[in-house]
Amino acid sequence: MKTLIVFYSTYGHIYKLAEAIAEGAREVEGNEVVIKRVPETLSQEILDKTGATGAQKAFEHVPVATPRS
Repeated sequence: MKTLIVFYSTYGHIYKLAEAIAEGAREVEGNEVVIKRVPETLSQEILDKTGATGAQKAFEHVPVATPRS
């Protein structure tokens, strides 16, 4: 079985939720779990002004979902 978890998070709260879901899904024997994030929709300027830039560093390692992946 495969489970894909796709999330969008500005400040990291939803990322933490996605990680918790993935943790539970990994408990299913034989389940392959993949986490991906939605491409950012806000400009860098807005992210900087709202203080989200620093928070997003926590999940910058997560691959971005694309229509092909």
